[in-house]
Amino acid sequence: MKRSYGDEVAMRVVVTGANGFIGLHSIRELLNAGYEVMAVDIVDSKLQTEFHDNKRCTIKTINILDEKFKQVIRKGDKVLHLTAVPRFDEARKNPQKAVRVNVEGTINLIQACIEKKAERLVYSSTGSVYSRNVPIPIREDASREPDSVYGLTKKQAEDWIFRYGDMLPYVILRYGYVYGKGKDWGAIGAFLKYLKEGKRPIVFGGRQTNDFIYIKDVVQANLLALETEHVHQVYNIGSGRATSIKDVCELCIKAMKSNLTMEIKPARAFDFPVFVYDISKAQTLLGFDPKWNLLEGVEDVLK
Repeated sequence: MKRSYGDEVAMRVVVTGANGFIGLHSIRELLNAGYEVMAVDIVDSKLQTEFHDNKRCTIKTINILDEKFKQVIRKGDKVLHLTAVPRFDEARKNPQKAVRVNVEGTINLIQACIEKKAERLVYSSTGSVYSRNVPIPIREDASREPDSVYGLTKKQAEDWIFRYGDMLPYVILRYGYVYGKGKDWGAIGAFLKYLKEGKRPIVFGGRQTNDFIYIKDVVQANLLALETEHVHQVYNIGSGRATSIKDVCELCIKAMKSNLTMEIKPARAFDFPVFVYDISKAQTLLGFDPKWNLLEGVEDVLK
């Protein structure tokens, strides 16, 4: 949504976790769409490199757990909350940190938004909040019984948002498996990184399926959530298509024109055997329309 300037003040979006993978992509598109951005993170290396001379992007280095964090929020701000301990292994090895950042950080942000009268909170959640035994394709009203530390902390953060929902308009986006330029870990990112280094990509299990969603489609969902009238809602954000990890790895090998073969290791406990979203709610209420298939997305990353 393009914003006009002159005498009119642009709508401001506060982005937490702004120095991260999804944050950087989101800020680029927010600026392209005419928003003012307050980019917030505990580190700002990538933000400074890309946005330091952009007059509509203010960079603030602060921890969302800091008691002074509320000073970042202004009345009427829209807030895109991306800060998280985002990896399963990191959360499992350091659950205290995962709880502090993912749960306590979100509570601090909620309270800041309420006190400063933010216009809304858009929260980036995950399919990892769902039970492994939910019906497929997964709907937003499916059972939330996470079996990972990461998923548990994201569910707890959602519950705190629900708790304060009568005081703060919110939109919760449960992303599928996000990939794209700037993420060199996890499926696709790690596969391409290994192949570029001349190493065999490692696949855990391989038969399990996931709902892979390209970063540019995720950014589209973020911007739609910042403007939708349908608040106090949860939306699944994915492609609506299931693809096996093995097939994804083979696609990456072909895209790289590599002669290497994948190395298959035992499946991990936290991987869903089958994971694919029903995205009809997001399509109907948000107007979400994922554009990128896997091959196109991987080829775009390689550009």
